[in-house]
Amino acid sequence: MMLCLLALLIATGAEAQEVRNVVYTTGINELQYAKKDTKPTTGEVIGEVLSAIVTGETSQDMGQYVPAVQAAVVKGISQARRIKAIEGQLTPEEKEQPNTWYVDGTIASISSTSKVDTWEDKDKKKHSKTVYKGLVSVTLHFKNAHSDEVMFSPSFNITSSDLSWVESAAGAINNAINSLSGRITRYLNVNLPLSANIIEGARDKKDKQKEVYIDLGAAEGAFKGLHFEVFTVRTVAGREARKKIGRLKVTDVEGDDISLCKVQSGGRDIKSAIDAGEQLLIITTD
Repeated sequence: MMLCLLALLIATGAEAQEVRNVVYTTGINELQYAKKDTKPTTGEVIGEVLSAIVTGETSQDMGQYVPAVQAAVVKGISQARRIKAIEGQLTPEEKEQPNTWYVDGTIASISSTSKVDTWEDKDKKKHSKTVYKGLVSVTLHFKNAHSDEVMFSPSFNITSSDLSWVESAAGAINNAINSLSGRITRYLNVNLPLSANIIEGARDKKDKQKEVYIDLGAAEGAFKGLHFEVFTVRTVAGREARKKIGRLKVTDVEGDDISLCKVQSGGRDIKSAIDAGEQLLIITTD
């Protein structure tokens, strides 16, 4: 998925090729809530009753949380490293700038599911309480602001298997909404990774590289704990060929354009490539 999306982004314009780790100014339009306004059919009612009998769970629409879900989407997009988010439509001036997108989409569902937990205490006295989980489903369409072309359309589904049972419907929905924000941010960070280069070895031991310096620092969003995969890069028949040889982790951000990394795997291959003067490309994984 990541490689397909990267190829698509590179093909959309020369600016993406000329600027490393280009940041996309992204207007976030209002999301539409696709609530079913029609009454459920007899079959749907029967299905819900049977489901409640089998699982002990019932569901309830929570459409009053639409503004909170919209805010969660804005937060998730805003926290992505290569997105400059603007809530609302882009101005004509912003649309004319390079590397501009906008987002629209649909909130397919917001609901809570509940069940009654029962138990006995040590005195054989029976107790019960109702517990809840929140469910949220959203599809986003990222579009080129110049051409209206859809770049990619991820769907995010926070389901009952993602969350724990809590004692209020409001708490359950808030948990789902918080999970939605994090999932959107992770998706964008993974599919719009930061790239950099190993500029020199820092510490080695025998035939293995232990630490390296990279040309990515605070100015482009490097932070302690950031992970990378390491690739050798060569050109074959006019095409770029990459081979993964290891992993790195940032241990110290030493400036705007330099960080120190620990070699987590592939130390032997990385040292060999550095000694041979090969180009080493690194790409974030988180």
